[in-house]
Amino acid sequence: MGLCFGAGISVLYITMSAGHFGTNLRATAAISIPNLVRSCLPLILFLFHFLQSQKIFADYITAAWVTAIIVIAIGFVPALYAKESFGRDLDFAKR
Repeated sequence: MGLCFGAGISVLYITMSAGHFGTNLRATAAISIPNLVRSCLPLILFLFHFLQSQKIFADYITAAWVTAIIVIAIGFVPALYAKESFGRDLDFAKR
């Protein structure tokens, strides 16, 4: 079930993100966006290891929860401000 949820979310964020680009850049955006998301993993791991250190939280579980809350909040805020592209002219390259 978790794998299906992750795959569905992946398709959803790729589709939503690519929809904000014009027809001439949509394929490039759909290819680049998952790579940008994957490149954030070292930053998330750095945050987790920083929170897990003896200075902040010594507990593995607490650091994981705090990291998850921070990452979900960072993802939730842009989702609130995403504008709908339905009905908008997506031919941004005017000829």
